[in-house]
Amino acid sequence: MANELNFEDAERVEIDGELLRDAPRVNLSRRAIISGLAAGSVFPVLSSCTTNPYTGQTELAFMGEQQIASMAATAWTDLKSQTPQTGNSRMKNRVLNIWSRVEQATPKAGEQWDVAVFDTDDVNAFVMPGNRVGVYRGIVELVENDDQLSSVLGHEVGHTVYRHANRRMSRQMLAQGALAAGQVALSSSETMNQYGGAVAALGGAAVQFGVILPYSRQSELEADKAGVDYMHEAGYDVTQAVRLWEVMDANASSARQPEFLSTHPHPSTRIDALRQYINARGYALM
Repeated sequence: MANELNFEDAERVEIDGELLRDAPRVNLSRRAIISGLAAGSVFPVLSSCTTNPYTGQTELAFMGEQQIASMAATAWTDLKSQTPQTGNSRMKNRVLNIWSRVEQATPKAGEQWDVAVFDTDDVNAFVMPGNRVGVYRGIVELVENDDQLSSVLGHEVGHTVYRHANRRMSRQMLAQGALAAGQVALSSSETMNQYGGAVAALGGAAVQFGVILPYSRQSELEADKAGVDYMHEAGYDVTQAVRLWEVMDANASSARQPEFLSTHPHPSTRIDALRQYINARGYALM
């Protein structure tokens, strides 16, 4: 996204369009939902928890990592075929060298990655399921030093370590199931049936602004902190993670939308969170 760094996480597979933005729809018929509610089986069927091998955390996951990676494979191939990659060997080698240091400092060290440096002005970077990383010339040219670029790359690895794509998709699926069940309950009530459409719209808005967007912003902050950990382990200056967002804020478009409407936190929010985290971890005193 021009003039604004919008680190894209594993939920994205195309520029300005989320690859995995919409989770697979929970397509249950009204009869199936009613039967499931009566048997108490709708949400138990939808519920599934797994242990993240990188963090040890138990998390909600309706799909396997390999399944999500397969979903992104075609989009990644299409993106690489449709978007020019840089012919500047110096720039590409710079990105790959920093990437190598950062990646080796993460829980995913030694895994196979596909890193592409795209030749566009987009001030952006993203990661796709299946260890696919895209970096745009715009962000490489904007950062002031290698430390700031290491923060960008560490952030992207953080999304994959915390499996944010899977977690977000699972929450969307659960929310869709809850809304579907709610609509059935409303349609079964003669009193509330006439308001079903309005209530459903309000429910959808509540999910979007109360669950999906806040979770997305939380994931960004989590990836920011993970990136700082990897920077520190790789020997980079973690204070440059804060400086990066100062630079981004100074170069951002004046038309930025309010934070509560955005998938990403405001730069000032990220700056404050990073400072607190760096101080708390004892990496530096800011």
